[in-house]
Amino acid sequence: MPHGKALNPTLLLLLLVFTTARGHSYPRFSRNDTEFQHLVLHPDPFMGTVYVGARDHLFQLDGLDGLRLELEETTGPVSDSKDCLPPVTESNCPQARRTSNHNKLLLVDPKALELITCGSIHQGTCQKRSLASIKKVRFSTERPVDTQYVAANDPFVSTVGLVVGLRGGERTVMYVGRGYTASHPPISTRHLSSEPVFSYEETAKLAVAGRLSEYDHHFVMAFTRRTYVYFLFYRRDIKSASREYRTYAARVCLDDTSYYSYVEVPLVCRSTSSPSRNYNLLQAAQVGQGVGREGEDLLGVFSTRGGSTNNAALEASALCVYPLDELDGHIDSTRDLCYTQDGRVEGRGEVAYIEYEVKSSCANLPMNTLKAYPCGSDHTPSPMASRAPLETRASWHTSAARLTAVAVSVRDGHSIAFLGDSKGTLHKVYLGQDGQVEVYADTTIQLNSPINGDLLLDQSGAHIYVMTKTTVEKLPVAECGDHLDCQSCLSAKDPYCGWCVLEGRCGQRWECQRGSVRGQWLWSFNQTQQCLGIQRLSLYNISRGEETDITVSVEGLPSLGKGEAYSCFFQDTEAPASLTDTGVRCSTPEAGSLPPITHGDEFVTVALSLRFTNVTVAETEFTFYNCSLVQQLSGRRPCQGCISSRWGCNWCIHQHVCTHQHTCSRGVTIYNHNFKPPTPTIPPPARNLTPLPPTVRAAATTTQPSLTETPAPTTAAVPLTSTAVTPPTTPTAKPTSPLTLAATSPFVGISQATTTHTDAPTTSEGTTEGNGGIASFSEDEGTESWNITDKTPDTTLPSSTSEKECPCVEKVQDSSLLPVNVERKVTLVGQHLNLFQDENLDYECVLDVENQSVVVDASVEPDAAQPSAFFITCQPHQYAYSASMEEYPATINVRRKHYFLIDSAEDLYVTLFNCSVGRSDCSRCRTADPKYGCVWCGGAAGSRCVYRDSCTEEVKHTCPAPVIHFLDPASGPVEGGTVVTISGSNLGQRSEDIQNSVTVAGVPCSVIHSRYEVSSRIVCETTGSGGERRGHASVQVRGGGVGLSAQIFSFQDPVLSGIFPQRGPKAGGSSLTIRGRRLRTGHPSEVGVLIGGVPCVVLNIQEDQISCLTRGSNRTGEHGITVRFGGTERHLPGLVYHYTSNPNISMAAPSKSFLSGGRIIRVSGQNLDVVQEPKMRVTLSPPDTLPPRRRRRRRSARGSPTGGRDHQGPLKRWRRIVPEADCPEGALCHVKQYETRCTVNGSTLILCPTPAVGPEARRARVKVHFLLDSLHFDFGSVGNGAFSYEPNPQLYLLNQNDPSKPYHHKPGSIISVEGENLDRAIYKHEVEARIGAGVCSVKTLTHNHLYCEPPAQQPSVTAGKKPDGMDSLPEFTVKMGNLNFSLGRVQYDSQAQSTFPLEAQVGVGVGASIVALIVLIIVLIYRRKSKQAMRDYKKVQIQLENLETSVRDRCKKEFTDLMTEMMDVSSDLVGSGIPILDYRVYAERIFFPGHQESPLRRDLDVPESRRQTVEQGLVQLSNLLNSKLFLTKFIHTLEVQRTFSPRDRAYVASLLTVALHGKLEYFTDILKTLLNDLVEQYVAKNPKLMLRRTESVVEKLLTNWMSICLFTFLRESAGESFYMLFRAIKHQVDKGPVDAVTGKAKYTLNDNRLLREDVEYRTLTLNVAMPASATSGGATTQTVPAKVLDCDTITQVKDKLLEQTWKGTSFSQRPHVDSLHLEWRAGVAGHLILSDEDLTSVVQGLWKRLNTLQHYKVPDGATVALVPRNTKNHVHDSHDYMPGEKTPMLDDGEEGGVRLWHLVKASEESELPKHRRGSVRERGGERAKAIPEIYLTRLLSMKGTLQKFVDDLFTAILSTSRPVPLAVKYFFDLLDEQALQHNITDPETIHIWKTNSLPLRFWINILKNPQFIFDVQTSDHVDAVLSVIAQTFMDSCTIADHKLGRDSPINKLLYARDIPRYKQMVERYYADIRQTISASDQEMNSALAELSRNYAAEVNCLVALHELYKYINKYYDQIITALEEDATAQKMQLGYRLQQVAAAVENKVTDL
Repeated sequence: MPHGKALNPTLLLLLLVFTTARGHSYPRFSRNDTEFQHLVLHPDPFMGTVYVGARDHLFQLDGLDGLRLELEETTGPVSDSKDCLPPVTESNCPQARRTSNHNKLLLVDPKALELITCGSIHQGTCQKRSLASIKKVRFSTERPVDTQYVAANDPFVSTVGLVVGLRGGERTVMYVGRGYTASHPPISTRHLSSEPVFSYEETAKLAVAGRLSEYDHHFVMAFTRRTYVYFLFYRRDIKSASREYRTYAARVCLDDTSYYSYVEVPLVCRSTSSPSRNYNLLQAAQVGQGVGREGEDLLGVFSTRGGSTNNAALEASALCVYPLDELDGHIDSTRDLCYTQDGRVEGRGEVAYIEYEVKSSCANLPMNTLKAYPCGSDHTPSPMASRAPLETRASWHTSAARLTAVAVSVRDGHSIAFLGDSKGTLHKVYLGQDGQVEVYADTTIQLNSPINGDLLLDQSGAHIYVMTKTTVEKLPVAECGDHLDCQSCLSAKDPYCGWCVLEGRCGQRWECQRGSVRGQWLWSFNQTQQCLGIQRLSLYNISRGEETDITVSVEGLPSLGKGEAYSCFFQDTEAPASLTDTGVRCSTPEAGSLPPITHGDEFVTVALSLRFTNVTVAETEFTFYNCSLVQQLSGRRPCQGCISSRWGCNWCIHQHVCTHQHTCSRGVTIYNHNFKPPTPTIPPPARNLTPLPPTVRAAATTTQPSLTETPAPTTAAVPLTSTAVTPPTTPTAKPTSPLTLAATSPFVGISQATTTHTDAPTTSEGTTEGNGGIASFSEDEGTESWNITDKTPDTTLPSSTSEKECPCVEKVQDSSLLPVNVERKVTLVGQHLNLFQDENLDYECVLDVENQSVVVDASVEPDAAQPSAFFITCQPHQYAYSASMEEYPATINVRRKHYFLIDSAEDLYVTLFNCSVGRSDCSRCRTADPKYGCVWCGGAAGSRCVYRDSCTEEVKHTCPAPVIHFLDPASGPVEGGTVVTISGSNLGQRSEDIQNSVTVAGVPCSVIHSRYEVSSRIVCETTGSGGERRGHASVQVRGGGVGLSAQIFSFQDPVLSGIFPQRGPKAGGSSLTIRGRRLRTGHPSEVGVLIGGVPCVVLNIQEDQISCLTRGSNRTGEHGITVRFGGTERHLPGLVYHYTSNPNISMAAPSKSFLSGGRIIRVSGQNLDVVQEPKMRVTLSPPDTLPPRRRRRRRSARGSPTGGRDHQGPLKRWRRIVPEADCPEGALCHVKQYETRCTVNGSTLILCPTPAVGPEARRARVKVHFLLDSLHFDFGSVGNGAFSYEPNPQLYLLNQNDPSKPYHHKPGSIISVEGENLDRAIYKHEVEARIGAGVCSVKTLTHNHLYCEPPAQQPSVTAGKKPDGMDSLPEFTVKMGNLNFSLGRVQYDSQAQSTFPLEAQVGVGVGASIVALIVLIIVLIYRRKSKQAMRDYKKVQIQLENLETSVRDRCKKEFTDLMTEMMDVSSDLVGSGIPILDYRVYAERIFFPGHQESPLRRDLDVPESRRQTVEQGLVQLSNLLNSKLFLTKFIHTLEVQRTFSPRDRAYVASLLTVALHGKLEYFTDILKTLLNDLVEQYVAKNPKLMLRRTESVVEKLLTNWMSICLFTFLRESAGESFYMLFRAIKHQVDKGPVDAVTGKAKYTLNDNRLLREDVEYRTLTLNVAMPASATSGGATTQTVPAKVLDCDTITQVKDKLLEQTWKGTSFSQRPHVDSLHLEWRAGVAGHLILSDEDLTSVVQGLWKRLNTLQHYKVPDGATVALVPRNTKNHVHDSHDYMPGEKTPMLDDGEEGGVRLWHLVKASEESELPKHRRGSVRERGGERAKAIPEIYLTRLLSMKGTLQKFVDDLFTAILSTSRPVPLAVKYFFDLLDEQALQHNITDPETIHIWKTNSLPLRFWINILKNPQFIFDVQTSDHVDAVLSVIAQTFMDSCTIADHKLGRDSPINKLLYARDIPRYKQMVERYYADIRQTISASDQEMNSALAELSRNYAAEVNCLVALHELYKYINKYYDQIITALEEDATAQKMQLGYRLQQVAAAVENKVTDL
């Protein structure tokens, strides 16, 4: 645990709760709807209330509860004007406007417990409020006097204030300093406790005789000190030539009520880096303890000047500190100079002077005047000022941001300043005693939001309140608690903080209980301060379980009080601690309380910590080791591992143990290499340890320990300290060098070793022993002296041994190879065996062979040459092993007999070998390594390979003949080159033995030497055989016999005869079969197929055929076939393989299937017959879990080879399921795939049955691919939309009531089957219905019914059925894909005639028989008729459903074509964009529809001589219009004039819109006023009729206002949808015939414009010759294809050609259609001009038919050109907008002359008498009768085709998913307010108002007139469609339900089903707007101001003003009269101003 961490869990929890870096959640209060301006605190710290003054608001916050808002008071905006005195009313201040109230003063009167607030409104008057509740106003005056205007009434002019209780306490006053706004004094003293409150006496002010505006004070601060009040400000120094701004400090006595003592002196803050640079402008100031001087200081932040005439503070700023005593001295000196020395100083001239141009001067009064009159008198000069400034140098400066605020705090004699800047950063600055200034922290409060000057510390100084424009935040001045350990606390360098040593936490000194005691609190800001740490230990490690004392040295350890003590903790085990001079002494704990040593280690390291109670003061690491574990981990050398360990472990030879004890109980002790053995001469005291690690080699001792040491490097860990330590020295041991220790950690780990070599020191106090680098001793129990006597004292060993002191076995003396089953002895070399002191030297060898110990006696003999060496001889023994290994390494050890093993070298082993292993034949045996001595030993029983000494029979020196076991391959081409592998035995001992002696079928085979294996394998390459032949393989070994193979090898000549198929796609993936003979030649892996050089992947090889899979080729065409057999090739003669173009899919339909599958998908394309295995794959993936990028990538539009094929039978599917755990039942949690085989139906068609899927497909993401061998096609790119699965259809039994009975069918009728989901994913022609063996022809398929026509006669039963009982009846079955429904048996009713039985006639009388017969006949006739009627009804129903199906199919086809066309349109728009008009043209067409010359286009039409005068007059008129009273009077006066027509009203409204366009805020205000008047007018009548028509000026104003505000929305949001709808309509209408005379079209939504005739026509594609580009020189032309109809007139053709060839150009930029001729170019010279009328026109009587392309017989593909006309009359440079209704050609060319016609003659209507033409009812009735149903389907088809575009447009208009235009929200709120104001609660009325104001006034206007917003050509047939859509939109916006019947207009019937849905959209739109946050006037005004700026250059208001004046002139007298009758207008002289305008504009003689 790091030291310094407290253990108290409660404290930890608190630290966690309140600690995170700047990510703290500090108390904060924010408001974005205002601007915070002032901040004050409650004087009682226990209240903690915070008060915030803001624009239009006051806030009362609870500072003790996270700045929670307690109360809020709204103070504005109010009606006010700077020019008006309160009270402000409309009568006395007509220019008053809604004005925001800025908080100018916010002060606390602590005595009265009142809050003083002063605002910028009402001339800066103030109020008193209760501190308990700001809502409680204690004083406010409605009619203030002039002296009660306190604050500046301008938001940008400063005001400061100070509440002071005068001496005696009976009176409280408020000192106020304010900048210049009027004639108010800059400084004054206000009454607070006497009447009139807030006023000042005439003398209680700073009198200024000069012009106040010259001085331009900017006040920063006011404060009081002792008996003075001070003001800090900057102003112009008008006495200097530069008139630059300077900062001043002014002082006046508190008792001076007449400002006699007023003095001001300049303050200069100089730059330290550039003395000539001054920081002139004071930004903020604070009084506090500065930089350690006695007394108080003034801390100010200054900025550089912004120029002599500009006071804008720049970014460079600085902190300057002024001692206030020096400031007082300077002021007193100035007063003294002015009182007694005329303000002059010898040599310096005038220093003190009289300021503010007051008629006074410095005097020569008595010298004691200053003392006699400390606050001046009426005879002393005033106000005084000093020319000599008080200067100081900047303590700290910055250029990053302008400093804006300052606060200062003093703690423990240290001063800390808090500085805020303009970028929202709070700087914390330490001000040192010696002038040191250091920024120690920066905190960002709110980025780029300046910190307000009211930067306040709370009364305790623990928190600081920081305020920006929108945020108040309460921050702690320091966050010491964030630092959880000492290191982070001290590294924080926070002058507030320090480390409480014995409390284990970071805090301020006062928070630390012992903080005042030296050493108990470590100050964070002290650079040299360090955390307490353990410098050194007397021991760093001991043996686990050994108990001793450890001295812990801790520098600076605090002393404790009585009864207090430190504790030592080893990990979590407490041990007592006693204080020493340098630290403490700790006792080690018992072994049982220590943590266990982990497996594989011999030590454990624990934390040794020094604690006080539960606080860790310091800690380090301590190690406990276990020598027994060292022995266990040392492997085969336990002794060596023990004495070389870093812990001081010693080895007891006789006990065979590793111990930390210094002597063994008996026998010899071998000491650790790294430590000196004990010196027995002086008994050491117990547990007195030397704290340094010696490095002593190990020594073997008996009775006489040696004192001789040999230096050796130490590997022990050493203690860490930062200083060099010199160990104590003795005469016997001196260190060679001081021990320098690393400074990285308190404890150097195992891997670290010191580089210092020392001898072990020995002192008189004891001897050293190594314990990980520290000496460690222990006593034998019960003794006080060392036990150094062995039990065998007779033997004395040498005092020093070599490096390897342990008894050990080093190596094997001779060879370590031992043959098996042969007796061998092993001699080993050992060392130091004499240490065992054995007499008999009884030893034994132990070998480990296959986990079995083989023990062999051993004899030991010493080496005469080397006394320490011994030879250990293991007695002869036969060794063996069973493993199938050539060699076996056996570990060998030496053991003291029946005791323990001696140390052995780690690599000590002998190698057993067996010659028989791996050498089964003679050749291998003879090639064995000679070191083994293996021979081939033969005998009667057989031969084998053995060690030479083991062979008891004859040794064979030659090997037998070779044996061949196998040949691979067994055949090869006659050309040779086949690599043959011959496997066998005795195939030679090296490759040279058989180099030229290998033949195959008698043909030599060349040996490949690199692949030869001794005796077992020969690899050779055949040579040419010259022909087909067969034979054995033979091998002859040099010097040996010959071997023949049993297999036969064949030389074959393969022949190719044919291939199938002979063609395939170039993408590959096709299966190819090559036929021939002897094709299985050579090795199969060496057989390859090439198609024109491209490999074909071989799948299977047989004797007569090869199958392979083609790969992709980069070219089509014919390619030869080559088969390679190794290095030999065969070519297919004559036949070639043809690579065709890849199959391609262009269309796949339908796009739906039901879940059970089996529906046939028709896949159309090209080259489909080359596909061998087409498949359809359906992939189901979980929704929203597999993003597309993670799937396997496939090309969607063009196939991409993916390789791999799946062979499945027809109609089978396979699944690939990736299981996933915990998947809910019924959900799809993993990807599933289904496949079916498709059928190729020719080169252009493939039929694919859909696979059956599970029900999870309804909720899954469905992907469909067509797999054409190696090509994959995505359905989404070739189908009509995405593929989907629908629910399975369900069919009910025919006889549902009794399924056991057959269904009776009447021949001739239709069978109707009920069901569900029948037509969702299948068409009627796909359904197969059968009755037995007969077919029931499906006529109609609906969602719930299937109608089929059965055979006339009852069909036979299906074959295989037994005709018995009901089985004799045919069964009705329906097949839908994979679904088969059996719906019951069908029985045909008998057709025999019903005759009355003859027996009955005989039995009944004649009369009764006749009656019965008559009745029977009547009944039969009735039944026959009713059944016939039912059949007729069903036939009609089928016809209607077929009609509906055909309409739906037509809609789908038309919609598909249209979407294709619109995609082309969209791609065109990417380059050119939507042709939206610019704002000027848009405004012109909206404001002035129907006007040829709008005021936006014209220039001022006045004579040049009068232009300047007229323009001046119009400017005066513009100013006059800015008077709201004049404008409203003007409008109301015009509206009551009878001659002022509705057209005039609209025109005047638009003129006013243009004139006020630059002031849209004012325009909106006028609109609101007039709207209010209009509401009052209609409330008295019928409010629902308001805004329905444009009958008043305000209604047109509203239209224009909406058009201005919604232009951006129209351009950026709704415009695209509207344009796409317009283009869709135009494309769809132009696709069919349009009558050029009547304007009627085949495709339309408007029944009035429906062409009701069937006109034969066809589509032609003309090639339009376009002029060549300039680069080609005009020599050639290029053609562009364009589609027209052959029934189009020539003008229609030209329109279409222009539309298609100039589609990238807007309409106004295209040539006019009348300026071009259509020229047909039929040949080289055959150029023919085509026109609507010429000499070839067909004339029949009075009728002349317009010429069409049919008339001229222009063929498809003809070349035409549009050439300019030469006639001047028809040249059009551009298209001017021609307002008015667009009509087709006139019906009558001339009255009574020739009549024109195009497609149909308008004869019926034109021949009607004129008095009948106007009868709408008659014409409607006749029309309804005249329209056959087949033509009505055209309306339905058109409606269905355009449905998507209509929906998109309505959604764009009525969607609230994107922000609603601000103007719409604002105006709807305005209507809601008006309704509330006039008590209108009927929601229908408000709905009507909103509908009339937005949809009716704006959207309907736009929808009917696309040319208002787009630069497009309109036509009457397109407008007819748009009018139906506009009417639908209007119907959707009304609440009333439309009752539709037979006589309803067809246009309304078309959208009858859609209007309810649209109505819901409208209602939701209105409701969503109402629920959104209200748009404030401020937001709206801001938006309007931006609109005015954006479009300022687009409008010229002079012409509009001139047009307006024409109306003023027309009604001049009435207007003048209305103005003179109004008192306010008279007061404002409006009539007089109008007369001035008239005089200027028109030279009108007036009464001026």
